Amino acid sequence: MTRLFAIGALVFALAVPRAASAADCDTLGLGTLVYAQVGDTQSNLMKRLGRALRGNTARPLTLVFRTSPSCVNIDQIFLQTPIPAATVMQYVPSTTEDAGWTPASPTLTCTIPAGAGVVPDVANSALFNSACPNGGTTPAHVKTTNGATQAYVFAVPEASTQTAITFEEAYFVFGFGTAGMVTPWNDEAQLFIRALTTSTLLAWAANISVPGPKWKGAQQTGTMGSSLVVSRLASSTSPEKAIGILGAEVYDNERNRLNVLAYRAKGQYAAYYPDSTATSRDKKNVRDGHYTVWSPTVWMDRVNGATPLNADARYIVDLLTSAPTVTPAPNFDMLGIITAGGLVPVCAMRVQRSFEGGPLSLYTPPAGCTCKYERLVDTTSCATCSPTQACTTGVCRDGFCEAP
Repeated sequence: MTRLFAIGALVFALAVPRAASAADCDTLGLGTLVYAQVGDTQSNLMKRLGRALRGNTARPLTLVFRTSPSCVNIDQIFLQTPIPAATVMQYVPSTTEDAGWTPASPTLTCTIPAGAGVVPDVANSALFNSACPNGGTTPAHVKTTNGATQAYVFAVPEASTQTAITFEEAYFVFGFGTAGMVTPWNDEAQLFIRALTTSTLLAWAANISVPGPKWKGAQQTGTMGSSLVVSRLASSTSPEKAIGILGAEVYDNERNRLNVLAYRAKGQYAAYYPDSTATSRDKKNVRDGHYTVWSPTVWMDRVNGATPLNADARYIVDLLTSAPTVTPAPNFDMLGIITAGGLVPVCAMRVQRSFEGGPLSLYTPPAGCTCKYERLVDTTSCATCSPTQACTTGVCRDGFCEAP
């Protein structure tokens, strides 16, 4: 066992207690189970949604999930490969089981029973499927639906004085490493990157024109790869030389230890943060196209023709992708869960693209939620409305005067 793998295993063990791992998932008396396999950038979302689903009086469900790279998740559901027996899965306690549990708390665990042949009911990739080697053609037994937007960032230790990076600098730093001669990022041991099968690396690869296999740096692998990047950056003894790639929602939870770099994309005249400022959380520059490094989250479930094989799995996918009608309606605010998970709901986006790293074009959602989203993450200048207070302009949705 390599030292890196040992450290990764330790981090995983600390983050996910194994107290319940001796029990088979299907014998825990948790009611209806839905098995999901998602990217580690979606852990925060899964914990919040899992908690809400356990208490969803309209349709109570238990979301049992594990994390692995996006391209692996695509292969798993495309090939209908069962999750190996004894694999440790995660779930969250219901309010009855643990009233004090929060998304910052560890998950509970169980294991896949022997001989169960559990193929994921729901799988996720946090980038366009076509960016993965085997994701270009969706098989007939899988339905894919795009969900909320996931931004990606370059992060540095809090002690670093660096504030921005350009497309050209990123190209030479990660494409050539030490030979790229970009000061201060000229030490390959301090370039903390993800595995080739992860959305984080592939999204950045498409945006800085460095193919995944050509990337230079210290690759952080395993189911807790994002956590490893965070820990390596935070503990670096050369903070000025250290730089890493992360999902924006992972970075958002580590702002006390890391800083984000503004990024100037190819052809731009200025560098932009994902948010309107380095300290805000509004993802304004993602939403309006100034910050260009983002991907859709893609949610997949299995079908027979047009019929979902698991109606509960489709229910969860519909929630995650903001389907116009989710029946029965949940007793929680899904937009709030998506937003709290660090993602941008599609209804708050004003730009779109059709492939990884592709050009942006204007987008108008069928029913915008910009005002509500801004209020959830920070504050909004939008007017409020109610059944007794009409909007002077716009359309009243969820208490705000949204654009038509």
